[in-house]
Amino acid sequence: MATLIKKDFMLLKKYVLFIIAIMFALPAALGAKSSEVNMVRSTLAFAFEVIYSEFLICRYLAMKEYQYPKAVSFLCTLPYTRNMQVASKYLIYLIVFVFCCGAYWIDTLFVPNLVKLNSELIIPVLLAASVFYGIYMPVQYEFGYDKSKLIFMFLLIAFPLLIANTDTAMVMEVLSGITFPAMLISALAALALSVMVSVKIFNGKEL
Repeated sequence: MATLIKKDFMLLKKYVLFIIAIMFALPAALGAKSSEVNMVRSTLAFAFEVIYSEFLICRYLAMKEYQYPKAVSFLCTLPYTRNMQVASKYLIYLIVFVFCCGAYWIDTLFVPNLVKLNSELIIPVLLAASVFYGIYMPVQYEFGYDKSKLIFMFLLIAFPLLIANTDTAMVMEVLSGITFPAMLISALAALALSVMVSVKIFNGKEL
């Protein structure tokens, strides 16, 4: 499994500076627009950072596999089962989330209007990002890189519009009524269910 993760990060090496820039720039840009420390704006800043970073990496890796389909077939002949290949993508998601947390924490050292990194910020964003990622990954496995890129573009455009037209204060109030352990369990359950669906789809594909 570690080899598969290392392989994917090696594929990202030409893209890594752009991803790092996204991780740092989004929270800093959104936080700088506020004149005071604001939990809602800070949560949105962190959410944008996580969701955009995760999906850009997801799409780049999918593009590479689409360009070199024989590489995926070759991996299946090695001791790397299809289940392991799918699971590695979800482990990368969790690793990138940790990197996003680190980038946000560094941003808070320089952007005073951002709320400090804490469980009240991390867990709701983890839940939201996990639901998005958990829905998208099986779709990508089902339809492939080329057909699913329209869905990806829709998400990139729709997410900011959805946020702009949502009463974020009300959403935060609703979330405050849910315990953090429940959110964490829900996030992990969404990912686990998504892994099972993705594995089932990928195992049924001809390579």
